[in-house]
Amino acid sequence: MSLSYNANESPGKYRTNPPPPPSLSSLPDEMVLRCLALVPRIYHLSLSWVSKDLRALVRSPELTKLRPKKSSLYVCFREYYNDPNFHWFTLRPIEETETTTEYGLVPNPTPFSPHNYGSSTVVVGSNIYFIGGCREASTDLWILDTQSGSITQGPSMTVRRVKGETAVGVVDGKIYVIGGGVSDYGMEVEVYDLKSETWESAGMEKVRKISRCCASVERKIFMVEFEEINVYNPRECGRERLALMVSQRLERGRKDKLSEIERCVCVVEDVLYACFGWSGIMWFNTKLNVWRSLVGRDGKQLFYLYADSMAEYEGRLVVFYSNGIPNGNDVAVARNVLCEFVSLHRAGETICGTIDWSGIVATVPYSFRFLHCLSVSE
Repeated sequence: MSLSYNANESPGKYRTNPPPPPSLSSLPDEMVLRCLALVPRIYHLSLSWVSKDLRALVRSPELTKLRPKKSSLYVCFREYYNDPNFHWFTLRPIEETETTTEYGLVPNPTPFSPHNYGSSTVVVGSNIYFIGGCREASTDLWILDTQSGSITQGPSMTVRRVKGETAVGVVDGKIYVIGGGVSDYGMEVEVYDLKSETWESAGMEKVRKISRCCASVERKIFMVEFEEINVYNPRECGRERLALMVSQRLERGRKDKLSEIERCVCVVEDVLYACFGWSGIMWFNTKLNVWRSLVGRDGKQLFYLYADSMAEYEGRLVVFYSNGIPNGNDVAVARNVLCEFVSLHRAGETICGTIDWSGIVATVPYSFRFLHCLSVSE
């Protein structure tokens, strides 16, 4: 029997259809969970819309166990400006049931060595680095080991710097220190290499004003100031590394200048958040270079009151604020410290927040003021 070929027939008729591309549904749940553990939490909401199976895995306790955690949040209070005593607390679960967990600020179980902890700070792993002076300019570097409570002095900087005028950030295993000196025009940027434990110069930058509200995002250091943002890119070659942008907000499809005092900033999964005096908490869109409001699932602004401090804790945004407790004469004698845990979800160019938990975590003397709020790895 001979095979005949019909020239009028399409060659594709005899071709075998290619196999469908592999999908997550064909993989074991354990393997999918390990992949999901590498995805930032902010995208979990979008993933949960893909399928019911994926939604169940995203919400499963097994995924929570696999995700790396920053397991400690350190809060430091100072009672008076000249008070030599610093009061360290740790945010911890204090009561757990099958359905709920209550949190509180408990005195830090590891007593820290006596030291003036008021200078500029940055965290790397379980170490807190205190850079420069608190009230007077200094070249000092002190390193606090939060696991042992011991503090050691590192090598000194070349330039004397003071908190409030110094920006610090960590990029690619190096600590960058900008501003904080006495020059009105230029300032030497110094870099501390965490491996070699040495300082080196990164050149001069034209520094007009440096904000204490700074954070590292996308391997750059962002300094948030009234009506403007300074961005330092240490990877720029041949050009000035410090760029100045006008602070703008995007609301209802148009840009407006943001003329508000910043209260505090923090980074959650490489997104910059800031609390402003009237607009509350906003996040910075680095593609459009604009601020956008943090909204709830209903699209309405989530926060109206200003925060005393913010930080990342186990992939969520933690917001602290406080209110006075008056005595019989309406004079505040103590202060309730309140805390909110906010899960963040990204959908396109919008970030939505959901308040998972809120409550009073401590009652402190009214004279206590937030000094540091730091996420530390154990």
